Parts: sequence; C-alpha cells; structure tokens
Amino acid sequence: MLASYVDSALARIKDSAANRSAVRSARMSFCGIAITETGVFPPPRQSVCWVYVTVNAEVALRLPDTPALQSLLRSGRARVSVDGQWVWWALRRRHPDQPLRKLAGSDLIHQLAQHCAETGQRMLLLGASPQANAGAVQALSARWPGLHVVGFAPGMFEPGQPCEDEVFSQCLAGVRAHRPDYVVLGLAPPKMYPLAQKLATLLDGSSTGVLCFGGAIDMASGQVKRAPLLWQRCGLEGVYRLWQQPSRLPRFLRVLRIVPIVLFGRY
Repeated sequence: MLASYVDSALARIKDSAANRSAVRSARMSFCGIAITETGVFPPPRQSVCWVYVTVNAEVALRLPDTPALQSLLRSGRARVSVDGQWVWWALRRRHPDQPLRKLAGSDLIHQLAQHCAETGQRMLLLGASPQANAGAVQALSARWPGLHVVGFAPGMFEPGQPCEDEVFSQCLAGVRAHRPDYVVLGLAPPKMYPLAQKLATLLDGSSTGVLCFGGAIDMASGQVKRAPLLWQRCGLEGVYRLWQQPSRLPRFLRVLRIVPIVLFGRY
C-alpha cells in the first residue's frame, strides 16, 4: 500500500514537472516572437500550409515596424526558429534547461534538400537573382542526387507598387506548374513576409510549407559565402557579410541595436 502511494505521488510530481516544462517551453520568445521550433526540421505536415520564419537580430528588430510580419506571426501558420547567434545566446541565458538548436535558413535549405531527395518530395526555390537561383538549383541537385528542385526568380518589385500583383501572379503560376511540397523564399524581408502569407493561404491542401530563408538561395549558389563556423559562434557573421558586401553597412549599423538588448536582458 505504501509503495503504491509513493509511486502515485512520484508520478504526480513527474507530471507536474513535465507540465511546468511544457509551459516554459511554450513561453520561449524573443522580443515578442514566440519560438516554436527548437530542434526538429522540417515540421510535420498540418491541415494548413505553414510558413517557416527564422529569427535573427534583424528580424526581431524589424517586428515593430513590419505589419506583414506581425500578421503572419498571429495567423497560426507561423513556425519559428532561432537563426542569429545573438538571439540564441539570449534564449540560452533565459532558458538554460530548454533544448534549443540554432536553425538558420542557410543551413536548413540543405537539410530540406536532403529530406526531399530521400522522400521524393518536390522543392521550389523562389527568389534571388536569376543567376543565383539557377546556381542554387544546380548546386543542390549535384549534392543530393534524385532531388526534384526547380527555381524561379521573380522580377524586381517593392511592396505597394502596381507591379506587385503582377509579380505575385507570376510566382503563383510557377508554384502551380511545379506543384512543390515546399517553397523556399529568398527575398528581402519587406517583400518576403506578405508574399509568404498570401501564397500559403492558396496552397492549403497541396503544399506542406513556405519557408522564409532570405539570403539562403544566394549562399546555396555560392555567390555569397557563409561565414566560417568560428565567426558564427562569436556572433560576427554580420561582420563577415559586411566584408563581402559593403553595401550592407546601413543595415549592419541598424542591427547593432541588438547588443544592449541582449546584454541587459531587455527581450
């Protein structure tokens, strides 16, 4: 009788601890962005086409001034992982007992290609320049034999311009022609998030996910080099990108605002 009581009490304690852990995990967030993906990739298929967002310092700082990103995060479609080293450091400090991998788009594009090659699923690269897009398709196909991947580089546009609807129609036509399981977007953030949400709503029941990977297509093509691992782990990946692309200086200076936010725990 006593042994049974003790076992029951221990089970209740274990369940309570598990519940508390689940609550803590559900509350893992950075600057108001809830982190849903902490280790496994890709997420499983759902009843709706999900949209994958990778959060680095730039994305987090853009949130207050990016209504499209706010809408996407509230939509229930968003699957969110940690990309930047500074964001990862911040969350590891606040949640030391939680499992948390850095899942960056420039790494995940290769994991997705491998997954598609092994499962026979289709992948579409949408964005970047025509040269980078074609180079990424070629590089991924060479690395993962049997991969079903095609690419489409839409014309230049800015949100709100008259040509935006025309470009979206071209993108949608390309998606429907290829019928991909996964669509990888390689666009600048102001263009990427509204396009991702709009596209995903039209792909329910046909595609598993739309992935907002920013410059991952450029990196997969080899036109932009990924920072060495040591630079990444030291939080200096942005410096390495700046060395390759000096035009990113204004963008880099804006992102420096993340340093006091992380150091003083204001997230």
